[in-house]
Amino acid sequence: MADETTEVLIVGGSMVGLAQALFLARQGIRSLLVERHAEISAHPRAQAASPRTMELLRALGLEDAVRARENPHAQYGDILQAESLTGAELGRFDGPFRHDPNDVGTTGWTLIGQDRLEPVLRERAEGLGADIRFATEMTEFSQDAEGVTAVVRDLGDGSERTVRARYMVAADGSRAPIRTSLGIGHHGQGVFGGQMNIIFHADLDPYVAGRTFFLCFVSNPQVKGVLGKLGGADSDRWVLAPSLPPGADHRAYGTEDCVELVRAAVGVPDLPVEVESATSWEIAAWVADRFRSGRVLLAGDCAHVMPPTGGFGGNMGIQDAHNLAWKLALVLRGAAGPELLDSYEQERAPVAEFTVDQGVIRYLQRSGLDEAAAARHRPETTVLFGHVYRSDAVLREVGDEDDAVVEDPTAPTGRPGTRAPHLPLVRQGKEVPLHDLLDRDFWLLAGPDGHAWQAAAASRGLSFHHVGKEEPPAVVDHFLTRYGIGPTGAVLLRPDGFIAWRTPGEVADPAESLTAVLDRVLRRAPGTDDTPPASGATRHTMT
Repeated sequence: MADETTEVLIVGGSMVGLAQALFLARQGIRSLLVERHAEISAHPRAQAASPRTMELLRALGLEDAVRARENPHAQYGDILQAESLTGAELGRFDGPFRHDPNDVGTTGWTLIGQDRLEPVLRERAEGLGADIRFATEMTEFSQDAEGVTAVVRDLGDGSERTVRARYMVAADGSRAPIRTSLGIGHHGQGVFGGQMNIIFHADLDPYVAGRTFFLCFVSNPQVKGVLGKLGGADSDRWVLAPSLPPGADHRAYGTEDCVELVRAAVGVPDLPVEVESATSWEIAAWVADRFRSGRVLLAGDCAHVMPPTGGFGGNMGIQDAHNLAWKLALVLRGAAGPELLDSYEQERAPVAEFTVDQGVIRYLQRSGLDEAAAARHRPETTVLFGHVYRSDAVLREVGDEDDAVVEDPTAPTGRPGTRAPHLPLVRQGKEVPLHDLLDRDFWLLAGPDGHAWQAAAASRGLSFHHVGKEEPPAVVDHFLTRYGIGPTGAVLLRPDGFIAWRTPGEVADPAESLTAVLDRVLRRAPGTDDTPPASGATRHTMT
């Protein structure tokens, strides 16, 4: 018998694991998160929360808390290119995180390092009941038809406990020990090179010389990398992220090596430098061959890795966690069949393939872009908001034969599988962006003459909004045009803000139609057994 039980065991307490715990807690699902490190990393790593990520966090009421922790120089936005901080300037360009998505999204980029975002996620997750344990590692696990049994070790006192969970989410990073133990491979272009993060203290104000920039890209014979300030106006705490050759390990670089790299980046050979810490990581591009093995699901870097250009990687992982959370919650509550979880890989794997490719294209732009890659380039807004899901959790329409993974979100089709276009709704006299409402529930939006849909939605436990009851005509026209329905039509939105189904006009029995739609989307069949087929347990030892 297990020492303790939980609904979901999350392995990995970085940004994706913490987001998974948060989104599950918001859905009312208990989770246990274990992380082998003693505390949140001091290294910024991911540098920005995308408009789509901010949209998800805004719906949880976290936008202000996240923006309050933006990086000290976030307001400057642009990027300086120079031989060194004191050397010749090579140019400036707008940072990739300042192109807000027009009227496509609810909010814009937030320039926040991972080290600043993770405490916000952790605090809210724990406040909602998530059990988060740092300095705790999972040493082995096995799974059977009904759940996962894992052994976790407290690295403080060495004690071990057995945990029984109904599902496990692997958020254990790009080294992916869980994915490897499951025998799941990966494919893609592989490793391009390496990069270090060196956190250091030095007085650089005389060399900044009053210039404003978010980041400084330096390039000279001694070092190629990125300089960024970590502390406030009076702080001397900075980070240098120098590029490394493929296969290089930062452990081969001693403190003096790091000092010399910093001095080369600043352009001052005798600069006093105190190195706080250093770490390294690979710049790579690959996608896991599968995102699921039985009751174990992969999220974040253990499922897909992409170059940092564009800022897509960490944000993709947070969105994995959000996609997975509402599906796990419905399955665990018995409101959906377990087959609903199949749609996680069906939806996120193609999007990962596309986004990894877009990250590679942007990485190659730094060293010259070949024509074939340039032809695949898509605008940032499309990468962030243009996903088209093709899965069993979407009711694809007759005649919709397009298998494209994305569409232009500035010209939305409103077809099932796409993100619901932004709408400024009015509720009780107050304007509320549509995606602020899309937190936990399914929503039904009906046209101005779709009165019959309200009672049908209530009878099926759906949240409902009658577009046109309070909205001005321009918003109603916007809704009907962008969602592709008539005045008596309706649109069913999933908890993640994607369109599950739509009908252009009225139907004979709205309640019966909604029942049939929900049964298909949620993969449930009344009277059938929701328990997966029995299978023998397979043990996996973590290394």
